[in-house]
Amino acid sequence: MQLKVIDIFLAKTVLDDDVIGLTPLKVGQYPIRAIEDEQYEVAKSSVTVCHLTSHELEQIIKSKAAVIINE
Repeated sequence: MQLKVIDIFLAKTVLDDDVIGLTPLKVGQYPIRAIEDEQYEVAKSSVTVCHLTSHELEQIIKSKAAVIINE
């Protein structure tokens, strides 16, 4: 699956020592996959992974900031 970002938004990411931070997901397409406990993992780059809850993803899609593309 791919997450197609239409309008930039912030997503959670893990920084050094398990500190949670925010990183912008800019316009483009990113691989996304479901992980445990209604969480999604978005590969922003080979070293940066973002996390979205099902609720956050639903809100982003409803606001038309992004869409899911099944490939």
